[in-house]
Amino acid sequence: MFELINAALGSFYNTLITVAWIILPIFLAAIFWTLHLYQKRIEFISKIEWVMLEINPPKELIKTPKAMEQVFAALYGIYSFGIKAHDKYLDGKVDLWLSLEMMGRGGGIHFYIRCAKQHRNLVESAIYAQYPDTEITEAFDYVDEMPSVLPNETWDLWGTGFTFGADSAYPIRTYPYFEEVKEEKRIDPISTISEAMSKLKDDEMIWIQMLISPIGPQTGQDFKKEGDETIKKIVDSTREPKGSEETISLGMWKLTPSQQDVIKAIGAKVSKLAFHTCIRFVYIDKKDEFTMSNVSSVMSSFQLYNTRDMNAFRPDKLVTVYSEWWGRLFPWYKKFVVASKKRKLFDYYRKRRFGYSGKLVEEKLPTLNIEELATVFHFPAGVVKAPKLQTIYSRKGEPPVNLPLGK
Repeated sequence: MFELINAALGSFYNTLITVAWIILPIFLAAIFWTLHLYQKRIEFISKIEWVMLEINPPKELIKTPKAMEQVFAALYGIYSFGIKAHDKYLDGKVDLWLSLEMMGRGGGIHFYIRCAKQHRNLVESAIYAQYPDTEITEAFDYVDEMPSVLPNETWDLWGTGFTFGADSAYPIRTYPYFEEVKEEKRIDPISTISEAMSKLKDDEMIWIQMLISPIGPQTGQDFKKEGDETIKKIVDSTREPKGSEETISLGMWKLTPSQQDVIKAIGAKVSKLAFHTCIRFVYIDKKDEFTMSNVSSVMSSFQLYNTRDMNAFRPDKLVTVYSEWWGRLFPWYKKFVVASKKRKLFDYYRKRRFGYSGKLVEEKLPTLNIEELATVFHFPAGVVKAPKLQTIYSRKGEPPVNLPLGK
């Protein structure tokens, strides 16, 4: 008996040694290749030259978010339409991204777009095409006005990232839902945030950041195909698990009106240009004056886009500044976890890290189409009474060529 066991173990050991000489080099080569690619992407991203643009819309803006949707359609122009294999794997090249930001503090409300220097003309042209009276200037990066690490002895913060509650193929509520024919009844979904920012004290700050990167089949994500698969799941869920061919063919007729609306909404979403999206929100104030009242205003504004039968924004647990249920059992550990999440979130925001890795690895992030993006980020219309919104009364321009000059 023992001889059989020893023989079996010996045979297994010899086999393992033989296989190890084959598998180990492959395993080590895979690790080396991954680290090499990781390092190359770090080098590529570190060489990107960024520019910060401040957008000052006109005082009396009457355009709806539809204009901003066209801006996002133009911004899709940063898409590479497929990075060549040698650029991707040997040089570490990745698709670039934009950061659209809204910053409020005691001095007012500001809109910014941070882009790669090579995309500056594209960004400016896209905005001027829809908002010709807007003023765009290169600005100082406002995050540099704060210490590089927060919280500290003086400042505290609360914040979160946002993810989706359902698959990205399901849409959120968009601006057509908020619009009515009569201007006085028009609801601007961004008004809640604008109003909260307008009431901030001198030391209070609300930062909202939306990073976007175009997607398409060339990036490995066929969003239209994802939508079709989601629709198929909905239809299949209405069919009997087993039945005749006639029963299956009649499955579509079992859809409820709500399900039919969802299918139409999914089809409409995936038919438009789309971007991977990373949204973050940070509220900063002095420690001795810190209050969560402004946090509630911003968080409630994101609830406006949510629907029960489609999609909804949810706080991202990995960076949301509160601990899990077990924090109640271990208060000392809760304090450590919350402080760690605060530092992580603030660092992600400062560095405009796309996702968790900053484009170093592929991640599954929420996908928003241009209509959804325009709903979440646009310039407030004239019906929004935000007294501290940074606007211009007229745009600077060149004098007419035929202007008579005195001698």
